[in-house]
Amino acid sequence: MKRILAICASNKPNSINRLLLSAACLKLTGAEVQTMLLSDVSIPFYNELIEENEGVPGEVLRIHQTFTEADGFVLACPEHNGLPPAVFKNLYDWLSRINQRVFADKPVMLLSTSPGENGGASNLSLIRELLPRWGGIPAGFFALGKFYSNFHSSEKRITNPLLNLMLDQEIAVFESAIHHPQFA
Repeated sequence: MKRILAICASNKPNSINRLLLSAACLKLTGAEVQTMLLSDVSIPFYNELIEENEGVPGEVLRIHQTFTEADGFVLACPEHNGLPPAVFKNLYDWLSRINQRVFADKPVMLLSTSPGENGGASNLSLIRELLPRWGGIPAGFFALGKFYSNFHSSEKRITNPLLNLMLDQEIAVFESAIHHPQFA
């Protein structure tokens, strides 16, 4: 069984991206999913002086080990002014001090949602561009716009049939990359 690390890259405990991440992970088959909420991660903002004087924080080392053990990643990342949130960038900054190829040449599915039209697609496009530098293999991309019109929160599902089908197709791309990495 493949091990998937599902990451909600928001520091908001009740993030709508967390809800989308949960819905997407329910669709994964043949995988053991571990969820990491950045709202639960407590690490200092990256600073070279901290690294020089204290080393890499233990929490970062633990997260790095979790990344190492994963066969792939589902990353739900909100968009803040067209960019990833600071909490995600900070985690990457720390992890890259251990290994710049943070995702270790493994498949990464990108998700985002927002109340607005584009659903965070601008942010995801930027991350998709950076993934190869970060050691990630892009494997699925889904941005859900108009979250409150297109998602049933208590049932953890997309209500628009066409958008639900689009998510299913992107999940299939990710699962193919996980089970057949030579075709990713």
